[in-house]
Amino acid sequence: MRLSRWGMSPYETSTDIEIEAEALGALVQVLPSGVDAEIVVVHSKIAFGLAELERTPACRLLLTTTSGTDHIDVAALRSRGILVARLPLVRRDAVVETALMMMLWGLRQIGPLQDAASQGLWARGELAQLGMRNLQGSRVGLVGLGVIGQRMAQVLTALGATVLGCDPCGVPDGVQEASLEVMLGCDVLSLHCDLNPTSQGIIDDAALRLADERLVLVNTARGALVDVPAATKALAGGQLGSLCLDVFSLEPWPHMAKVQALPGLMCLPHAAGFHDGLAKMVREGLVEAVSAFAADRPVPFSVQE
Repeated sequence: MRLSRWGMSPYETSTDIEIEAEALGALVQVLPSGVDAEIVVVHSKIAFGLAELERTPACRLLLTTTSGTDHIDVAALRSRGILVARLPLVRRDAVVETALMMMLWGLRQIGPLQDAASQGLWARGELAQLGMRNLQGSRVGLVGLGVIGQRMAQVLTALGATVLGCDPCGVPDGVQEASLEVMLGCDVLSLHCDLNPTSQGIIDDAALRLADERLVLVNTARGALVDVPAATKALAGGQLGSLCLDVFSLEPWPHMAKVQALPGLMCLPHAAGFHDGLAKMVREGLVEAVSAFAADRPVPFSVQE
């Protein structure tokens, strides 16, 4: 059985790829990028559909090193009998920790405090007017309760928050099922869903008009879930408490200067899933998936669409 790795992610080095190829070499024949193979591995910057499948007609398993699959035409591949699988665990905890940090940043009003400090102001006298809240006792809405969303719910529950959520597959125990409209009235709304035609632009002008004026909105999932110009306008107009974004429809986001103008805005450069053990975890995830496929066992985190 053959495997072809199509390119490498920015966080990977040539040494990482060499170590990965050595680990996979005990299971399959590792071929150069773009060569026809039964197993094809891609990352988020490589789109894969029927056109790409023509380049590798032997493909039986498409593995993405990402959690999301919006760069893959899953329905088209599955119609051709191609199994699609992903690696959501490799970034799960890093994304959860980053989203948690963003929630606390907004609830605890760190943005305005840091803005004051950057101007040389000791803002302790303003604390009573800032409306600083605890996570414990707050109501947190989660849109998407897959691998990452479920872990987020576990962490929030352990910290004493009341967790609401929605997901097409239902909600786990301990999470109160709620609509997006209801969750827009929470203290925090955090997005953890995939990007598809039904989720694109779910946070738009209409949704933002329903938001509580103190809402902390967090997006570490996919940029196109949020209409960012509408969200920054709502923040500037006092119709939103804090806006924390790690992902954007256009990356790099060309309006980073807005961060300085809006103390309630936090922007990261699509960094939530990164950690110094990422390449190692990707390698281990690939070995696990390929081992299962080669042994004709169920491949972990196969995409069921």
